[in-house]
Amino acid sequence: MIGEKYIVTIGRPSYQKNPFFLVDVICGVNKRHPDVKFFLLGVGFYSPDLEIMKKKIEEKGLQDTIILKDWLDHQQTMEYVKNSIMYLTVSRYEGLPLAVVEAMAMSKCVVASKVVGNVDCVRDRYSGRLLDLNVDEFIDAICELLEKPQLLEEYGRNARKLYEDEFDIRKRIGMLEDVYRQVAKK
Repeated sequence: MIGEKYIVTIGRPSYQKNPFFLVDVICGVNKRHPDVKFFLLGVGFYSPDLEIMKKKIEEKGLQDTIILKDWLDHQQTMEYVKNSIMYLTVSRYEGLPLAVVEAMAMSKCVVASKVVGNVDCVRDRYSGRLLDLNVDEFIDAICELLEKPQLLEEYGRNARKLYEDEFDIRKRIGMLEDVYRQVAKK
């Protein structure tokens, strides 16, 4: 991990996390940037699509590019995020994606699918990229960021600011207390 140039994503290979799409995106990025690795963290104990995903990784010759990690504790996971180039998620749907919020807190640019949850966190071309589930769009966006480190850094700074403004728990608790005070006055 240390000294490696990599992009990180978190989530067990399942329908929601769109693992086969992810492999196709990584394959395309790898053709243009073979030096970049991808860490998929938290493949977990129950990953319905893990074996099929492993087969697809092997078919595409990406065994040295995609590193699958089982469960890690939170601190280990955040260490991977902290040392990554950017955070990537290609989910079909989300609730509030905590991994995205945590990546933003660590000043990471986020490249995400334009789906509920992700659109509530990431601002396109401000803190990262929000994209339709189109393999070529993802490949082009990731490669553009790899080729424009100043843009990657700018999005990372903006991600941290967005986190502080909209997701910092200390501010959120204060806002919730204000709501309770207003309701209590009625």
